[in-house]
Amino acid sequence: MIKKPKLAIISLTSCEGCQFALMDLGQEFLAVVKNFELAEFRLLEEKQLENKYFDIALLEGNPITAKNLELLKAVRAKAKILIALGNCADMGGVWAIRNYLKNFDPAKYVYKNQPADIAKRVEKISNIIKPDYVLYGCPINAKDFVILLTSLANGQKPEIIERTVCFECQTNGYKCLLMEHEICLGPITRGGCEAVCLKSKQACWGCRGLVDKPNCQNLFKELKKYHSEDSINKTMEVFGLREEVEENLP
Repeated sequence: MIKKPKLAIISLTSCEGCQFALMDLGQEFLAVVKNFELAEFRLLEEKQLENKYFDIALLEGNPITAKNLELLKAVRAKAKILIALGNCADMGGVWAIRNYLKNFDPAKYVYKNQPADIAKRVEKISNIIKPDYVLYGCPINAKDFVILLTSLANGQKPEIIERTVCFECQTNGYKCLLMEHEICLGPITRGGCEAVCLKSKQACWGCRGLVDKPNCQNLFKELKKYHSEDSINKTMEVFGLREEVEENLP
């Protein structure tokens, strides 16, 4: 009998939305997973098993607590291939908003009587360990999971196509919200989401991170005609894009 590679799906602090996006695949999820031994997946088995290694581990969420950080490092040590699953792992997610709060600690506000074991600063996991692949978005596009896991199961390297959300928006014939003077980060954000937010007339807030060689300067020149710098920054902070953008501005 051919031994199947071990697959783990593990969560740090998160809403687990990316894992539910996988479950929403239904039979397609089962068709992909049948190529692996599903060693750990909390949505199916609450008890954490004592696996000594994983061939592939998908890690959702952010290492907000010391226990999270310990688990992150342990999974990296065990996994031959580690995949950052979604925006929280890739960019810090909504948790990273606290990095911009001045004179206010939300942890102390929520946990008034019991100090929380929470990091002072939220970091994307690539600042702590090195992931081998990233599945982008909040939540991820589950089709990306199918493509990546199928490629890895066949011993292939997945092809990554770089294009902006703007490209997908206009290809699908959706209304350009930049033309409506809304704060939309589609021109600098990595596509692959099929412009799902624009389909619902919601501007892109950059949950999939920056496309390769983004022209941030031109976009912000346009946005500042109608919006304050503070409003633009707050939009970028929602999914942790602000730091990436600032690194790409002159």
